[in-house]
Amino acid sequence: MQPFYDFFTAYGSFSVGDDPKAIASFYAESFIAAAPGGAASYDNDDQFIDWLNGVLQFNKQVGLQKMTPHNVDTTSMGEHFTLAKVTWEALFSKTGNKPIIFDISYILQHTGNGPKIIGYVSHDDQEAVMKEYGLM
Repeated sequence: MQPFYDFFTAYGSFSVGDDPKAIASFYAESFIAAAPGGAASYDNDDQFIDWLNGVLQFNKQVGLQKMTPHNVDTTSMGEHFTLAKVTWEALFSKTGNKPIIFDISYILQHTGNGPKIIGYVSHDDQEAVMKEYGLM
């Protein structure tokens, strides 16, 4: 669906920027994050903004240049929610034109201000993938 593709395109572009508040605006007031190593719940607050700032600095350190959705596969979860499996393509200075491909599934809540991420599950261990490509 185009609106969700546009949502994740914007999200990806902010991931290579320097505005943590812009990224935080994609998230609900609280949300769940999960990866192979575990899961946790978070509040979208000043502590989250500080953490996002660290993520953006890390992205610069490892040379992230571009992050775009290659595919967005959506499934309705009723009137108020959508499950979106996003296949991301990330370009790093070290990988040149060869993108790193990875999947993350998001649960989006439909709000008056557009979709908001209320949860996501990373399909892969990000650190292991980055080590595999020599980024860490």
